[in-house]
Amino acid sequence: MIEKLYKDFEKKKTEAIERTETKEKELTPEKEREIVKETVSENIQDAQPVPQSQQKDTKNKAKQIKTEPQERQVYLLTEIAFERGISHAIDVAKRLDNPYLLDEFHDALVDEFCAKLIAEGKLKEI
Repeated sequence: MIEKLYKDFEKKKTEAIERTETKEKELTPEKEREIVKETVSENIQDAQPVPQSQQKDTKNKAKQIKTEPQERQVYLLTEIAFERGISHAIDVAKRLDNPYLLDEFHDALVDEFCAKLIAEGKLKEI
């Protein structure tokens, strides 16, 4: 479900490398992380509403995690994003009616995606 993030990141990274004027054609770890953050933000903004057939599921999931501590809610939303897709996680987050939580989810998703890219050798550790 998160394949689009990978593709978008690779595309943006390639474009940024092509724009650099250095001989190594490499980006700094900071620039790569900036690209990750931009990619995640765009995917969140472009997230399509979940289909009607899945809305009951997102409503139930929101009810399940609403009583959890906020840190746990963010963790669970991140898991949902990687398992079911960003659109699904966004729908659950919106049903929790907490803008701060949505912002924290965004940050956690960036961190988790960076960790996955580092583990796969696609991103340098800062």
